[in-house]
Amino acid sequence: MDDPKRIVERGYDAIADRFAEWQSRISDETRLRYLLDLLELLPEQPDVLELGVGAGVESSCILAENGRLTGIDLSGEQLKRARARLPDAHLIHGDCTTVELPAESFDAVVSFYVLNNLPQDELGPLLRQVVGWLRPRGWFLASLPSSDNAGWRGEWLGAEMYFAGSNPETNRRLAEQAGLEVARDELEVVVEPEGEVQWQWLLAQRL
Repeated sequence: MDDPKRIVERGYDAIADRFAEWQSRISDETRLRYLLDLLELLPEQPDVLELGVGAGVESSCILAENGRLTGIDLSGEQLKRARARLPDAHLIHGDCTTVELPAESFDAVVSFYVLNNLPQDELGPLLRQVVGWLRPRGWFLASLPSSDNAGWRGEWLGAEMYFAGSNPETNRRLAEQAGLEVARDELEVVVEPEGEVQWQWLLAQRL
């Protein structure tokens, strides 16, 4: 069986144009609201790490304009597009669960509509890494899948893709066990081209 990460990497390389068009049909109002709220909590010119920076959409541009952005993504094709939009950002082609970054080097770590491509059993270890990357009292902001999905493989937007996730109670428990204090925990219904999907927003601070 193929590694889910390789499925995701190949998939987003193959569907870059179709994915961009798909994204353009979804409202980004909630993402931008949370992002602006986060910036109010951060120092001027913060160091921010984005897990799954993708093609460098509007939220990534805002982070780069307001601080020093480091972005990680599995997809080389997505990062090629991000480099054109985020010339001053530090972009890394790699896996956010295995990448090595200096401890306590970020004021915030963010991830927007990405962690549904992460296998269930990798979320807890990733959150522990996030805590290690954050400076004391640093912030973590993420939208997480909110349904229990042990792992799905199939065709999506014309390529093979992998999705997984956990329920909101599990996501919150894993965040707290990793050493994060949850400040906001809210559910959002997103109208995607295929229909409604529920996401969980977590805003949490390193203890």
